[in-house]
Amino acid sequence: MSQQTAFRRAEKQFKARDRQPDLEKVIDFAAIATDSVAGVHRLSLSHSLCSPASLPFKVFAQSRPPAYSIDKHPGLIIIPNPFTNEAQRWIARKCLCDCTRPPNRTNLDPFFDLPSTSLFTLAATNSDAEQLGDECRVSSRVNTGTIDPDVTMPKDQFYSQPALPADLLERLRWCTLGWQYNWTTKLYDLGASEFDNELDDLMRSLAAAVTMPRGESQFVSQAGIINYYDERTTMAGHVDKTEENMDAPLISFSIGLTCVYLIGGCTRDTEPTPILLRSGDVLAMCGESRMAFHGVPRVLADTAPSYLTNAEAGNNDAVSGKYPQWHNFAKYMETHRINCNARKCLSI
Repeated sequence: MSQQTAFRRAEKQFKARDRQPDLEKVIDFAAIATDSVAGVHRLSLSHSLCSPASLPFKVFAQSRPPAYSIDKHPGLIIIPNPFTNEAQRWIARKCLCDCTRPPNRTNLDPFFDLPSTSLFTLAATNSDAEQLGDECRVSSRVNTGTIDPDVTMPKDQFYSQPALPADLLERLRWCTLGWQYNWTTKLYDLGASEFDNELDDLMRSLAAAVTMPRGESQFVSQAGIINYYDERTTMAGHVDKTEENMDAPLISFSIGLTCVYLIGGCTRDTEPTPILLRSGDVLAMCGESRMAFHGVPRVLADTAPSYLTNAEAGNNDAVSGKYPQWHNFAKYMETHRINCNARKCLSI
């Protein structure tokens, strides 16, 4: 048996379900004072965080929030939750209702004929499953014989029959934005959709604040992935290296449940650093860290903040009228984590 790598050993430590994860050595940026953790340093952002003009609410709680770097991981920048509560609720709405619709692709598209209305909206509209007829179910491509012959047939019988939107929503794991990533070829070879303008505005504001070296072309979100985690979902260690432009930062933020995030080095043999990412935390992979192995071995149950899980929290938000009532989102966010990330693919 081959010897396990340092990254794999760390993954197994946090994935173990027979015991509670040991968080003693996990860095929690929300709970540390300046330079109180060895190798962790507070830094000043390159620019102030500016609320995008396209959004009708205050996005950032402060223009110059604390930010941190880690000696072992040059180029990695963490900003503990700079968002307002309303901004986080907007992110939930955006990621669940707007970004999962065609022409963006999801992990469910190869197996189901997904409608133009988002699964979340359909599930919220038809919440009483016992009274729903077949007309409310989404047809299976396996069942109708329209599945692409290059797609591996799923073993789970769930994918071979029509399914309710609410059941599909629980199996939603990712959607791709802008340039459509092909998980089989590891290339952006599935065409492109327009990257959501409001989400791009937010990503640009974050990118400008963390890194905008002189002479570097302006950041633009050309491709992105939204990951949807339930309490048992993990993300195996990997490197995002498909993009031609590896100098531009990879910008990422998450809402909902807290997770343990591992950041390592350029090989799996480097001992990774475990970080606690809470709702709203922003992570920018710049410089050397852009080629670092990273992953999510554990999502922590019962850690979502009340401003997301309270059934009435979002009722008076500026955009509330465009989406299902907030109690539908609150129920989902109690048991889920949403991560949204974007990258600039081209060097020009």
